[in-house]
Amino acid sequence: MKDTRPILIISTGRTGTIFLARLFADLYPDAASYHERGNSRPIQILTNMHFSHLFPKNGVKTAWRLFKGKEIETCEKAFHIDANNFLYGLASIAPELYPNLKVLHIVRDPRDYVTSQLNFSRQKCTSFIGNYLVPFWQPNPFLVGELPLSRSFGFTRFEKYCWVWDFKNRVMSKLEGSATPYLCIRFEELFSSQPEAAFRHITDFFGLPPAKNIHEKFCEPANTSKTTFFPEWPDWTSKHARQLQTLCGKQMEKFGYGNEPEWLAKLQSAQ
Repeated sequence: MKDTRPILIISTGRTGTIFLARLFADLYPDAASYHERGNSRPIQILTNMHFSHLFPKNGVKTAWRLFKGKEIETCEKAFHIDANNFLYGLASIAPELYPNLKVLHIVRDPRDYVTSQLNFSRQKCTSFIGNYLVPFWQPNPFLVGELPLSRSFGFTRFEKYCWVWDFKNRVMSKLEGSATPYLCIRFEELFSSQPEAAFRHITDFFGLPPAKNIHEKFCEPANTSKTTFFPEWPDWTSKHARQLQTLCGKQMEKFGYGNEPEWLAKLQSAQ
């Protein structure tokens, strides 16, 4: 269908994208809604290589056409929704790949993202292999040019995920004010006790009719972390709090995170 409207839902990951893909498929018969559809993993790896100055932009575009280019072209529905964290950088690199694209960027509190990512990466075998063994599964702070070689030794897994949160959200935020229609929603507003307003904002942006009685559908998000290898941030050390604040502080302020007295007290005690 030539006039199918493509929509990307992107984030750092650990933001409920599986749940959202299923929700849109359930609520809207006119929408083809997927989670990380098709061969998206190679696109993520090549995108991260591009940001590391090891792979050309045209190569990323060629790979997208090879692995995913037919998906929208062959779609028979009015909307093609791909909730796909593997494509976090694609829209800023080459938005022309998706004519009439709209992008929803979901941002989550970095303290909760880092905790969830650390735990989830050890929860599933595939996630462990990707995050610990596959080169360029995540962007590389040293090769991107944001971490000196002297600092790269001893850069912990915790610090890496802090930096990943900051880097990916900076990449996605580049769409703000661009020619690509872009909406940023906080995870906490959507997965709250009153998700209706945030979800209505999203459906209005997509051009979908309002959904009724959605509150109960948000009670059981999918793919949650089940292990507790790393604690929630109130139980972090002051050192961890300071490390995250150093790497993510500017973006945290932009998105409205990090104003709790308990958090500020942790930062003060780390000085």
